[in-house]
Amino acid sequence: MEALLVSGEDVHGYAIAQAARKPTGSVYPILARLESAGWLESNWETGEQTSGVPRKRFYRLTPNGTAGVREVLLERRGALPSRPAQANPLHRPGWGIA
Repeated sequence: MEALLVSGEDVHGYAIAQAARKPTGSVYPILARLESAGWLESNWETGEQTSGVPRKRFYRLTPNGTAGVREVLLERRGALPSRPAQANPLHRPGWGIA
């Protein structure tokens, strides 16, 4: 969903799946649920359809979706440490010798 928030424009489902590094079989049902919940709007690609190539469906966040995604991202980032863990002072990198 971050891909939709960052792009600010319509994004097709396959691009969302690639950005999320998830299989399309997992992403499309999620997109359908988010659209049913009012977080997304979608429209089909217009223009000449190339033989044998399916039309693309483009998605965009609604105002409610934008607010929801921002809230989820803030919650996730809040669950992570705000700074990286300090290095272990006992760890001494070397050639396999401790």
